[in-house]
Amino acid sequence: MKPILIIDPGHGGADSGGGSNSVWKEKDFNLRLSKYQYNRYRELDIPVAMTRMADLTLSPETRVKKVLDSGAKYCHSNHVNSGGGDGAEVIHSIHSNGKMAGMIADELSSEGQNVRRVFTRTLPTVSNQDYYYMNRKTGKVETIIIEYGFADSQRDDVPQLTNSWERYAEAVVRSFCKFTGYAYRSPVKRMEGFIGKRVESKVDGLRFYNRPSWSDGAVVNTIDKGIGFPEIVGKVRVGDGEQYKVHNSRGEIFYLTANSKYVLVL
Repeated sequence: MKPILIIDPGHGGADSGGGSNSVWKEKDFNLRLSKYQYNRYRELDIPVAMTRMADLTLSPETRVKKVLDSGAKYCHSNHVNSGGGDGAEVIHSIHSNGKMAGMIADELSSEGQNVRRVFTRTLPTVSNQDYYYMNRKTGKVETIIIEYGFADSQRDDVPQLTNSWERYAEAVVRSFCKFTGYAYRSPVKRMEGFIGKRVESKVDGLRFYNRPSWSDGAVVNTIDKGIGFPEIVGKVRVGDGEQYKVHNSRGEIFYLTANSKYVLVL
């Protein structure tokens, strides 16, 4: 069965993407979020495809060909923005009525992400053609570019995208079901085995952080061997590694490495 939707994780391979920072590379963020959506659509029995399932370099022409050859009616191209703004942007073709783009924006907003704008843009010299390549070149496929936030935001986009990307990914799944009429079911929550447990350092001088980051500027303090935090409340991906999100005895939130070489979960 041909897909009704093809998901395009922006960038990939040699192209890291402009929406990168010290916490993630945009190409990796896009792929992780897109794979989540792909698996959710499959759970919901919605025919779906992807332009890439791994860290591959795709030329613009190859990316567009994959969309056109898929036979899909819709395409969602997932991205992270840059340029110092804050909030999500949803871009639809000038030949679209913008209804699905608006529904995506509404669902993202319902999950706590502010929406900067929903918009279209034309080529400066050709007013009847879309400015953005994926909008312009994917023919009759209704392509929507979703910028989930800004990698260089001076406000709250970086911690929001780091901690809430699954909620934002799910918001798009929910909006697509509403738009197309497919039955929607909430995802089954799976409790991770480490949630609620204590974590202790295996080494002296282990750093912990005030946000998901490995940078010196985010360091709060260090803990020595046998010292730790009473409750793990989550795990987040940070660059090429992972960190536990933890509470201290006062309920304050911190982050420290989840690498078993350095920490012990009790």
